[in-house]
Amino acid sequence: MIDLLSPVGDFECLKAAVQNGANSVYFGADLFSARAFANNFNLEELQSAIEYAKIRNVKTNLTLNTLIQDHELEDALALATKAYEFGIDAIIVQDLGLAKKLIQQFPDLPIHGSTQMTVHNLNGALALQDLGFKRVVLSRELSSHEIKHICNHTTIEIECFVHGALCISYSGQCLFSSMLGGRSGNRGKCAQPCRLPYELLEEEKKINSGHLLSTKDLCGLDYLPFLIESGVSCFKIEGRMKSPEYVATVTRIYRKYIDLALSDNPYVIDPKDRKDLMQVFNRGMSSSGHLNDEPNRNLVFKEKPNHMGLFLGIVKKYNPNKGHITVALKETITIGDTISLENAPGSYTISELMENHKNIQETKIGQTVMLGRMKGNIKCGDKIYKISSKALSAAAKESYKKEQRKIGLSATICIKKSSPITIQITSCDEAQLYQDLAITCSLDYLPEEAKNRPLDKETIIKQISKTASTPYEFKNIKVDLEENLFLPKLSILNELRRMALEHVHRYAISQIHRTVPETLNQFSDCQKGKLSSR
Repeated sequence: MIDLLSPVGDFECLKAAVQNGANSVYFGADLFSARAFANNFNLEELQSAIEYAKIRNVKTNLTLNTLIQDHELEDALALATKAYEFGIDAIIVQDLGLAKKLIQQFPDLPIHGSTQMTVHNLNGALALQDLGFKRVVLSRELSSHEIKHICNHTTIEIECFVHGALCISYSGQCLFSSMLGGRSGNRGKCAQPCRLPYELLEEEKKINSGHLLSTKDLCGLDYLPFLIESGVSCFKIEGRMKSPEYVATVTRIYRKYIDLALSDNPYVIDPKDRKDLMQVFNRGMSSSGHLNDEPNRNLVFKEKPNHMGLFLGIVKKYNPNKGHITVALKETITIGDTISLENAPGSYTISELMENHKNIQETKIGQTVMLGRMKGNIKCGDKIYKISSKALSAAAKESYKKEQRKIGLSATICIKKSSPITIQITSCDEAQLYQDLAITCSLDYLPEEAKNRPLDKETIIKQISKTASTPYEFKNIKVDLEENLFLPKLSILNELRRMALEHVHRYAISQIHRTVPETLNQFSDCQKGKLSSR
């Protein structure tokens, strides 16, 4: 199975990833995370995040991926120990000393070599393989054929980035932020100086200017079939600083195309999916990064260092008194969408949309419309960008409001005269967590003999099947029902279902948590140092 690994910066992002089809998620704790400015999780939240994901058959990866100073080692081990107890599936590490210690202390816990380790060739991958690493996250500077070469000559799992932000510097080797402001990217505090504007001088004469070190984002949709065939184990999406809507949209689309690449159907990418990816976040309309074998001569996008959205058109007319902009649309736009203009700071929400001075709600590509209430540094000829879609954002939010990730269960309900109502539950799902599930629950309630309409199997199945708000669904329900019995309230069946699913939940939690070996007890005290439940 190909692992789709999605980024998680907070609990909303976790739900967005899980409910949109991620196989695994990665997130940081309060300390030692390469995204120190993400929300991350304290200890209580870390436990809840692991439980939420694993109950739904999604694996969890802790990013303990900064360089560790000598005096921090004990705290890093304490954090890893708590994550081990909570049931973490893997820890992503940059620091070689910490990794060696974790491999020794937790032989049953997979340790992954972070992209910050700069593993960019076969020998690097083999070195981590020999040290006991389970997986290596390859440097983002590798081409698809270089990735294939490594896959073909190693047994270690290979993970590579397929979508999101790229750095101008070699993975794990950038000291730019540290040298300029004392904020090291290798310590999780990159100030992103590569996104700032610069001037290029030749003999003291300016020959270029703009965001000259700001790279376009990566979009690797076109390379999925080749990378799967090459033997890549895991596709990673960048974005622990991004919104839940970004996580939901990107996860959904990559889930779709990984599944398509694994099927017998033609691998054809829908232009709308490309557009949705760019709409939710892109720099410079994205690129193939370094995945192509040819050097990327179009890697840098100097015009804008942050999200640019989709090019909407150019200001044809502007009435500064009324704030009316006239534009021939390159993309559709609706009330509630947001736009930006190249010389105006901030963004504008579309609250007034007109054609021939008549209010409209929706538009078509090519249509000339007037956007109202736009005031600022605006002039004819300025570029306009659609930076958010109200409809796309709403669909993304809706995708993780409901439980779409379900664990399949089988149930047998027994209703007989003079006996308590009983339900037996087993798993019919491939999830390893539930393989040994076998639960029996009884309600201390005796069915009555029917005077008019007796209870029927269809009614029982209908009530027991109402699991929409839970991560479970009954795929097989058998009913052992004695004839001519009656329940005065259907809520009795609801109570039976709720009680049974609560037992399933508690069983799952018991399978997630681990007990730390006695030899590691000295690292389980998280009251020392900076570890806390906040």
